[in-house]
Amino acid sequence: MKIAVMSDSHDNLWNLREAIRRVEEAGIKEVIHLGDLISPFMLEEVENYQGTIHLIYGNNNGDHILLQKKIAALGGKVKFQGWLGELERDGKRIGFIHDPLVATKIAKSGDYNVVFFGHTHLWHEERVGNCLLLNPGEILGKKEPPGFGIFDLESMAFERVKIGPHRP
Repeated sequence: MKIAVMSDSHDNLWNLREAIRRVEEAGIKEVIHLGDLISPFMLEEVENYQGTIHLIYGNNNGDHILLQKKIAALGGKVKFQGWLGELERDGKRIGFIHDPLVATKIAKSGDYNVVFFGHTHLWHEERVGNCLLLNPGEILGKKEPPGFGIFDLESMAFERVKIGPHRP
């Protein structure tokens, strides 16, 4: 099973649109978004996605009330998990949070096989004990070329997928 992991969209709907298109082309049915989506209108880019998106808060959260209304209107397509997300897939425990310092502490706990984080806008991959600690970089395209990651649960490999940059 493969999961797409993305972060730090910061209202770049063109790059998010391209990322979701690439996820669909790859046949991936789950996306983890690690925060800083920002505006509720960004969720319009996932309305036609034929999978599930797990979303957490970042440090730039936009309008909380409108975000929750938009999530509710999507009828379960977006699973909002607050500040810390957790999943178990194919016998692997996955944790995800926006903050890199907290992510490192969570990885050190030994409770997860993999922990994803965002915030830095930079691709990052390291092993912390028996846990992989991974950042998919940014959708925005400010600090590095925009992109996201595809995580293969079977091989525990993380692949960077570059997109864009796409501008209006």
